[in-house]
Amino acid sequence: MDSWTWKERFLLAVVPRAYALVLALLSFTIRKKELYAERPKKVWDGGQYLIGAFWHQRLLMMPFIPFRGRAGMLISQHLDGEFITRAVRPFGIDSVRGSTTRGSLSALRGMVRYYQNGGNLAITPDGPQGPRHKVQMGVIELAKQTGAPLFPVAYGASRKIVFNSWDRFILPLPFCRVVFLWGEPVFVPRDSDRRQMEERRQELEERLLRLTEEADLLFPGKS
Repeated sequence: MDSWTWKERFLLAVVPRAYALVLALLSFTIRKKELYAERPKKVWDGGQYLIGAFWHQRLLMMPFIPFRGRAGMLISQHLDGEFITRAVRPFGIDSVRGSTTRGSLSALRGMVRYYQNGGNLAITPDGPQGPRHKVQMGVIELAKQTGAPLFPVAYGASRKIVFNSWDRFILPLPFCRVVFLWGEPVFVPRDSDRRQMEERRQELEERLLRLTEEADLLFPGKS
């Protein structure tokens, strides 16, 4: 923080608040529905927590999917991460600061510690730079170390803009309908070897792809 310029400090004071306000107003106009909510409910009813995994493309609306209890998300240690941390805080999302590249070990430890202290985890397994819709091994290692069930999550929107970015980022439009979907969980045993972890990685990737396709098919031909 001490190394930030006055301009960066000013932007940090203004931009996240404006972002949170706009996102809250957008969410207020959207009609939301949840499918397969009984799947995570079984975990929470048992007094446990989970890891929610969703593509970076579907990040925007995920603060509004119903979570029981606290939820922590891995966010970069850099300036852009500080913007995100401050922007999502009003929606009850805690940040675990770290990177999937530099300092990945400390980031993993931070996520494990957050889970052990009684919180759900949220992660984009293809983020922050892709490749798009390809699960990285980090989320599998996280599930192995925590023993947490790994739930694929997706949403579909009746009207949206799809940006020409690496992740084909989705922006639902005001007054549209959004449906959140919970997939079947993937379990990674604590004694898994590299071959078994790769099998679980492929399983999560396939389930996320299928769930994303199902979400989009809820609104065929919509743009």
